[in-house]
Amino acid sequence: MDKYMDKVLIFADKISNNKYLKAVSNGLMATLPINIIGSIALLLAVLPIEAWKNFISTINIGGYFSVGYSMTVGVISIYASFLVGHRLATEFNQSAVPAGLVSMFSFLIMTPLITIDETTTLDMSKLGAQGLFTAIICGLVFSRLYCFILEKNISIKMPEGVPPFITDTFAGLIPGIISGFIAIIISWLFGFTSYGSFSDFIYQILATPLQSLSSNVGSLLLIVFIQMTLWFFGIHGSLVVGSFITALYMPMDVQNMDALAAGVARSELPNILSKSFYDLFSGIGGAGGTLSLIIVILIFSKSKQSQTVAKLSSAPGLFTINEPMVFGLPLILNPIMAIPFILTPLVQTLIAYLAIWSGLFPRLSGVQVPFGTPILINGFLAGGWRIALLQLICVFAGCFLYLPFVKLMDKNNEKNEDLSNENGKLGSMKETV
Repeated sequence: MDKYMDKVLIFADKISNNKYLKAVSNGLMATLPINIIGSIALLLAVLPIEAWKNFISTINIGGYFSVGYSMTVGVISIYASFLVGHRLATEFNQSAVPAGLVSMFSFLIMTPLITIDETTTLDMSKLGAQGLFTAIICGLVFSRLYCFILEKNISIKMPEGVPPFITDTFAGLIPGIISGFIAIIISWLFGFTSYGSFSDFIYQILATPLQSLSSNVGSLLLIVFIQMTLWFFGIHGSLVVGSFITALYMPMDVQNMDALAAGVARSELPNILSKSFYDLFSGIGGAGGTLSLIIVILIFSKSKQSQTVAKLSSAPGLFTINEPMVFGLPLILNPIMAIPFILTPLVQTLIAYLAIWSGLFPRLSGVQVPFGTPILINGFLAGGWRIALLQLICVFAGCFLYLPFVKLMDKNNEKNEDLSNENGKLGSMKETV
């Protein structure tokens, strides 16, 4: 077991500390403020309340809400290309802002052009969800190229006494020119292919198959299973799989928001699964769906230890913070609780998927709700009262899964607590004698 654990720890450490995966995960997570602003603008533009529609039509502000969405989520790939490149340069201890700018203009060079009414411009559809994988690749490749050139000291050296900001500017000039020239050549060469552009090549060869994979609920269940298995062995599984979740499922949120902005009905949105789906249903209250466990312990448990931990964990659990429960009960390496701890988020994910797939509950709009928003409130913001109701159903399902195991754990705890009390009494009698 020790040898197995060592191998698992080494593998998990390599994944969670991989510079490129961290750059992708942190870079995409850094787009969250942009996504939230765009999500709010979209909600205000399409809010299905007749009085509100009439009001925004009267004051003629609806178009501005649409612009707010178009300039945030609608061009999310521009922000992502900069932020991924920025984060990667930070990992290599190089100037982050110039690296992010090189990544961004390289991505824009790679974006195909279209002609509308004799005006040639960038294809806006490739600046949103369709261009996200191209943005990630450009962020990684060109930022790393920029850092590599600087590491080899291929730069313009300024004499002593020149202000540092000027020195940094000229130091990045040659790496920036080389990176931009390479991006231009690649873009030009792809113009001779059947794909027409590098962006279309990436979308057809890489993005489409990956999105087909991520639209399969089995793939998400496998990711959640790996996450929970790592958690059981004391490894922060959410950090390990976070990069994959963000890269695979955030584009699906953006696709749903684009469709909603285009007037598509909620029932006709392209994706059931998305990052917001994972955040809302794949472990309500934190990894393991521990909000259900807290409820079961508070209602049914007679163990003083379990009750104390549950009471301390109840408030954080409502905000999806469950470390007090995971480490305080504990759930890590707890053979009694292993089955429900791993199984609950899987069941919650499957129940939510089937409920939305059947049409009983609406598809998620893709709106990004900040981490830490209380349970049910986050569901309401992401999809309305019916999504909040679906969260509640999933919580009750988790309660049924945890209940028999909590009772079994109670028996063991009560024995230990009784034994401890008896030892305490014997100790007091000895002191009296």
